[in-house]
Amino acid sequence: MINLTIEQVAEMAPDPASAAAGKKLVGVKHWPELGRSPDALWGKCQGSAVYQVKVELSNLGYNCNCPSRKFPCKHVLGLLMLAAQSPEAVAEKSSPDWVDDWLAKRRAREEKQDAAKKEPPAEPVDQKAKQKRAEQRGANVSEGLSRLDLWIKDLVRTGLAAVETQPASFWEEQAKRLVDAQAPGLASRVARLASIPRSSHDWVGRLLAELGRIKWLIQAHHRLDALDPSLASDVRQIIGWNVSQAELDQSGDFANDTWVVAGQWIDDDDRIRTQRSWVAGRNTGRWGLVLQFSAAGQPFPEPIVAGTEQAGTLGFYPGAARLRARFIQREGTVASLADRPPGFDTIEDFLANVTESVAKQPWFDGLGGVVRDATIVRTETWLARDHTGHALPLRGSNHWKAFAICGGHPSDLAFEWDGNGLRLLGLFVDGQYWNA
Repeated sequence: MINLTIEQVAEMAPDPASAAAGKKLVGVKHWPELGRSPDALWGKCQGSAVYQVKVELSNLGYNCNCPSRKFPCKHVLGLLMLAAQSPEAVAEKSSPDWVDDWLAKRRAREEKQDAAKKEPPAEPVDQKAKQKRAEQRGANVSEGLSRLDLWIKDLVRTGLAAVETQPASFWEEQAKRLVDAQAPGLASRVARLASIPRSSHDWVGRLLAELGRIKWLIQAHHRLDALDPSLASDVRQIIGWNVSQAELDQSGDFANDTWVVAGQWIDDDDRIRTQRSWVAGRNTGRWGLVLQFSAAGQPFPEPIVAGTEQAGTLGFYPGAARLRARFIQREGTVASLADRPPGFDTIEDFLANVTESVAKQPWFDGLGGVVRDATIVRTETWLARDHTGHALPLRGSNHWKAFAICGGHPSDLAFEWDGNGLRLLGLFVDGQYWNA
């Protein structure tokens, strides 16, 4: 049986309105038919019509035949919330044909996709044309990075104080040029510079440091052939090259474990949504970052819910630090945390891990982790303090909800560290996970 809280289901919603609409369906009166099996959860929801709602328990894949363009729709959310709040209302029984047919089609599609990955292309690849396209893109990227390098030099020469009053379009224009140069990853990094000016008293130093990291990345790209292959792979991925399935299969690192989704946040820039999920292995203690992207209101490729765990295989992308990962196989059902998440005993231990990772790959946007028995403290700013008395600042100015949940007592805090502050992602308090 699915083992999620209503709060965790609400986090799956595409927007607050969908979550609120889903909560209105948490009542058996809305569901003339309900059921579950080891593989699926289903129900018929009575609305303006009767809608068939299905959820696969192994990966929270879902389907509803309503006309909504929001994913998941309110009916899927309502069914999951009902099962979370009143599991006794969803009896175990044999699944109906319309559920079996849906599951069979999903399995057939997955098998077809797996077979396609293993089979060679139906038509021989024109290697000369492929090489020519790769060379052309390389030339475009190099030219775009050279122009960016010149722009950074001019920026520093005229003084960073001059950008204090510049609008966001000042940075977005440079980002667009990098997109045109086929360097989308670096374009996103440049666009994020717009958030630094006037964001704190030391914003000039932070902006200079980030510009320095970008300059360092440009220089690394100019000498890709001289870099260690794993670091060269990182540089290419950061700039915007994708790792193909074939490359992942050949050079990736695969680990079997029970994976805990310790924390998650979504960055929405109105064009593309990026979901960052930090996962940790219960047995290996290994950390990974699962990135998912969606555009034009589409759902993420697969539901990943913070505060859950599931056995399976994680594939780590090629690179010096081998941190970015994706789920290769998921086994059993998704469940809320059965025990406290893997983590670090002290902030010093966490920062030692950060140092080790940054030494391998210095362009991380942020590094996630969990510090156990840490306390949220309110002084002039918000802090996370461990049991030894060491503390790090929390980003943002409103952590009253998390403070109230903890009640001022130590708890396990999940966060992402960007070098300047902690983005609080979640809390594990008295056997329950809460989103921050």
